[in-house]
Amino acid sequence: MKTAGFLITGNEVLSAKTKDTNGPFMGMHLRRIGVSVKASMMCSDLKTDLNDCLNYLAERCDVILMTGGLGPTSDDLTAEVVAEFFNIPVQFNQEAWEACAAFFIKAGRDSIPESNKKQALLPQGCELLPNKLGTAAGFCTTGKKFGKTLKIYSLPGVPYEMEPMFLEYVLPNLTDPESMPVVKNWQVFIMGESFMQTAIEKAEKALIAKYPNAVVSYQAHPYYVSYGITLFPRSVIEKMECENYLYVVYSAEVENAFAKHILYAEDKKVPHYILDRLEYLKLSIAFAESSCAGYLSKEFSSLNKSSQYFLGSIVTNNKDIRNNLLFNSEDNKMKSTEDLVVAMSLSTLQKFNSDITLSEFKNKEEMCTNTNLDIKEGFYLAMAFKKKSLENIEKIKDLLAKFSWIKNENVNKQDIYVFSCFIKSNQRHTPDVQKTRAVHYLLCSLSAVL
Repeated sequence: MKTAGFLITGNEVLSAKTKDTNGPFMGMHLRRIGVSVKASMMCSDLKTDLNDCLNYLAERCDVILMTGGLGPTSDDLTAEVVAEFFNIPVQFNQEAWEACAAFFIKAGRDSIPESNKKQALLPQGCELLPNKLGTAAGFCTTGKKFGKTLKIYSLPGVPYEMEPMFLEYVLPNLTDPESMPVVKNWQVFIMGESFMQTAIEKAEKALIAKYPNAVVSYQAHPYYVSYGITLFPRSVIEKMECENYLYVVYSAEVENAFAKHILYAEDKKVPHYILDRLEYLKLSIAFAESSCAGYLSKEFSSLNKSSQYFLGSIVTNNKDIRNNLLFNSEDNKMKSTEDLVVAMSLSTLQKFNSDITLSEFKNKEEMCTNTNLDIKEGFYLAMAFKKKSLENIEKIKDLLAKFSWIKNENVNKQDIYVFSCFIKSNQRHTPDVQKTRAVHYLLCSLSAVL
């Protein structure tokens, strides 16, 4: 199995002025092609520190991926450090310089700062990695180190420059179709890692005994856990055996262990999965958000094709504005906060003419003119569905009941079903965490239905 190490450089990353997204991005893609990431390091812009990190990674990895340090300033040292590491000189790379100059010309600049020539001083014999979105060319340097051939890919630190360069020039070179891993993932709702471990422990031990290099992963999210298994076959025949074992034998063990708690068996975040299901089912969705600062809208609007199936959201914290947008005089008849959040979903369903609506409300401030509502500390959630969007209402009713959802029998509309739920606030969590958890509960519940 090929191994890789990351070296994320830059004082701005170490000082937390900039959040590193490059490491997680590269790691996600390498995991999918069966490259094992042995270590990820962050380093200051000092030669000695950079060299120490390179030595550490070179002993343990076949490939090193560096980000940052390719700019024109005095603290950009990657090219110089990599050249010294392999004991080769730097030289002026005409192709890199012409690409840099072309970028300035395209941007309408009349002149190019002399300092940018530094970006064309690269290790002798390196392979150039074109940068279509910036002046800093990436490069790949190959040499002998610790008795083996080592490759170092040097990429820009700016994510929007690094990501396309990595996907176009690095990932294909590291991909071996014959050694692709066999992977299976499940998203497990309201069970928790320790309970999951107990339920699946016997099957996991049998898996490891059969495939000692198997990787088992538990990734916790608010209210759900991503459970994954990765197997690394060494031949075409072994790959077929791995697929049969994981997709048939082990999947049956997982279904038995986690049962009703399994939301779906895909490696997708919940909003992405929901949008894919909406596309497949040709359904639309809209939201009424009163407490979570547009979190739902943000999650869906950032996904491709979202505008076809995500119709919009009403996001407001002001009581009067919310009342004007969502309610009418009949809302004074509501006797509970559950009635209120149900009315939010129904009103939003009508205004957007969507097939599904989700609504959330936290009780710290009152939305309705009726001040005598029964209030508990926590989040009130609701889901409204047009009848055509649900095939088996009784089955769905039973499923959601296991997760504390109640079908609202007071909705006087034959073509609409509404479910409501209450999530108690946990005062140990910050307000932001409470909001995130409430929205995740709402989205996970919808994914169970779809």
